[in-house]
Amino acid sequence: MSEPIADQPEYIPDPVKEKQAKAVHFMVSIIRLLGVALVMLGLAIVLDRLPPVPAPAGYVLIILGLAQMWAAPVWIIRKYIRARVAEEEIAKAAEGADKP
Repeated sequence: MSEPIADQPEYIPDPVKEKQAKAVHFMVSIIRLLGVALVMLGLAIVLDRLPPVPAPAGYVLIILGLAQMWAAPVWIIRKYIRARVAEEEIAKAAEGADKP
């Protein structure tokens, strides 16, 4: 960023991309909240708050909830970023093909 601020082009957000980013953010937030709910349910089972359910099921729910809180959002965000980069590369290639 060696250019002065006045010489840089003005950022104009794309409404479609903004809408997609908001949808991904909302989806990741919901997935994390559901992961927290799974962890809490698993802890309740392990601590015998839900008597008819065996404790190993609680441990499985805790592991699934932790994976859902940490691994799933990272995977979704990486997939979204890869798709955006691919879109930009396709647009650049199409733009380059149009020029004689």
